[in-house]
Amino acid sequence: MTKIKGWMFALMGAMLMATSCSDTEFKNGNEDAGTAAPKNSSALVSVYSDKSGSEASLLVGDVLVENTRTLKLNVPATCETVYMKYNTVSGTTAMKEFALSSSLTRSADESDFLYETNRIASVTLALPEDAVQPTSETDAGYLFYHNTGVVMFEDGWPTVAEDWYDEDFNDVVFEYDLKVTECQDEERMAIQGSKEELLLTLDVRAVGGMYPTTLGVVLSDLDSKYVDRITAKLLLKGGQGTMTDLVKKELVTENVVEVEKRDWRWSQDAADTKRYAKLTVDKAQSEGTVITLNGLSTLDNDKADEPKKYFQVTPSHIREGLPMLRAEVRLIGKEGLTGDERKAQLEAFEKLILDTKRQNFFIVASHDNNDFEIHMRGYEPTSAYKPTYDALIANASSLHPYSDGNGSTWGIKVPVGTRHIYEGEGKLFKFREAYPDFYKWLDSKGAAYKDWYLHPNDEKIVKAW
Repeated sequence: MTKIKGWMFALMGAMLMATSCSDTEFKNGNEDAGTAAPKNSSALVSVYSDKSGSEASLLVGDVLVENTRTLKLNVPATCETVYMKYNTVSGTTAMKEFALSSSLTRSADESDFLYETNRIASVTLALPEDAVQPTSETDAGYLFYHNTGVVMFEDGWPTVAEDWYDEDFNDVVFEYDLKVTECQDEERMAIQGSKEELLLTLDVRAVGGMYPTTLGVVLSDLDSKYVDRITAKLLLKGGQGTMTDLVKKELVTENVVEVEKRDWRWSQDAADTKRYAKLTVDKAQSEGTVITLNGLSTLDNDKADEPKKYFQVTPSHIREGLPMLRAEVRLIGKEGLTGDERKAQLEAFEKLILDTKRQNFFIVASHDNNDFEIHMRGYEPTSAYKPTYDALIANASSLHPYSDGNGSTWGIKVPVGTRHIYEGEGKLFKFREAYPDFYKWLDSKGAAYKDWYLHPNDEKIVKAW
């Protein structure tokens, strides 16, 4: 069995955003659009981790800048600059580069072989003279922190035998996006009180294992007292951002919210197999808010009269353009808080973006008449599963969370553009075969081959799903 280095996950965390950090400033068009922001004025801007200004690289949006503003951001360790996008008086958009300044790098925990190389850095934004002032009072009311990526899992934990650990990381593949909303207008806060909000989406991209039943995430340290209301929805996410509601339950105040949909199909074709999905949000757990999406075992690419095909991983059975099953959860903070209570709630929501260790992703796999909760290396199981977990590793050679002591792992975080690999027909594909520079990047401890995920072996990756 090939061993993955113990510090891999921190490096993965650092790659969650695009890491291109070259110099640039560009403008488009030249039509008149408004009034420049004079000195001692303000404008709304967005900040990206690379010059492309892509949705995946968005760090924070609708930032109200009054002359200058200093922000704290979670950025890739290798990135030394960020890019501010703003509207100009000529009716165009422009990008301006800013250097990151002070930063706090998370220290290594030698006892756990876990190295966090992503960092929290600060940047001071200066308002350009050609920036357009906000057009209305509501424009400057809120800002939006973003964090997005892809999680890939193996489903065989705790067994490390070769036939259980094939290292293709396609047994469960899902995309995630977190957006934290923060009120930034003092007058608005005084009128309506504070109201932080988290919007989380989980999109199921592929299921290449026979054992997974559930995916989930623990939002660590998000205390129930900071979550006033919950919205839970199941949708189908199609191309061009199209959404089809399956079921939703909104503005619920209970600790546990559940929504489920039985007998849904990918299409109107009556021959298409009926599916099942259940979304659960539990804000009362001691470790934080626990969110799960059950029903993975019903996701496959077969018709009712055909043998089971793994979902979006088998070369001859990829259904391009098929919508992804989406779980959408909105956690809404309390209103009317002031002083230290307001500050504590604000920090609780902000840290979900700024500290990726608070995003504890996992899957549940069912085999040998047991359900196994599988997390990434260095993360703890949920409190509900911990007694079972402790019993399983009591006599193990290593007590490292979800590791065999040699660095092997069952789950990874990767940049949002990373494509998953095929389930080999008649032979096994491994992740390192699909991404030849992956281990070179690991061996360099992130100093070289930083764009490993952009150079796959095209014959081994799924290009469209």
